[in-house]
Amino acid sequence: MNTSGIPSKSGLRAAVRARRTARAEASAPHTSEPPAPHADQVARLVASCDPVAVVGYAALPGEPSLDEALAALLATGTPVLLPATRKGEPLRLGRVTGSLDDLSRGTWGIREPAAPRSAPEALAGSIGDVQEASILVLVPGLSYDARGTRLGNGGGFYDRTFGPQGLFADDALAPLRARLRFVGVCWDDERTTALPREEWDLTVSAILTETGVHAVTGSAAHREF
Repeated sequence: MNTSGIPSKSGLRAAVRARRTARAEASAPHTSEPPAPHADQVARLVASCDPVAVVGYAALPGEPSLDEALAALLATGTPVLLPATRKGEPLRLGRVTGSLDDLSRGTWGIREPAAPRSAPEALAGSIGDVQEASILVLVPGLSYDARGTRLGNGGGFYDRTFGPQGLFADDALAPLRARLRFVGVCWDDERTTALPREEWDLTVSAILTETGVHAVTGSAAHREF
């Protein structure tokens, strides 16, 4: 029984997914290219923090699309990595070398990069020998709260990879993790005051929506942009 006054994760997920389905259906009849309101915000964020590489994601219907933003980064030569999922495993990451439209679809129909590697290998390869280089990780979420708590889709991939009990909790990876800047991505109406948080949940240092980049509180584990 939930006595905290915060709805259950399953109930929250159902509500957000219903809104996203409605959003996707509302845009489906239009033949023109749908707007990408998050693209300008990603461009501003990248300009402000100048990452050596960006980890993005390939959006599903109703999810905030980063395609336009990632295509712009690729055009400037900025390395872009996308995740690949394998059930029960941490995320693997692969560099995008062509059009996002040409990517094959993997689990759950999500577009995935070719030949993905383990996240530590892929990220270390992106940094190379660049001193003080940082990598921007744009983390998809169904909702985020004012503390940077994330409501994911329930697969646990980002928590298993980047969370406080995940792959990057290994002390040997601490120098690499210190280079990572986690920014959540959602729609503005999906930000909320408080979400249930488990001890293994990944938190972010800022939330990017179509209206801007919003700071969070209580995220001492991550440096702010």
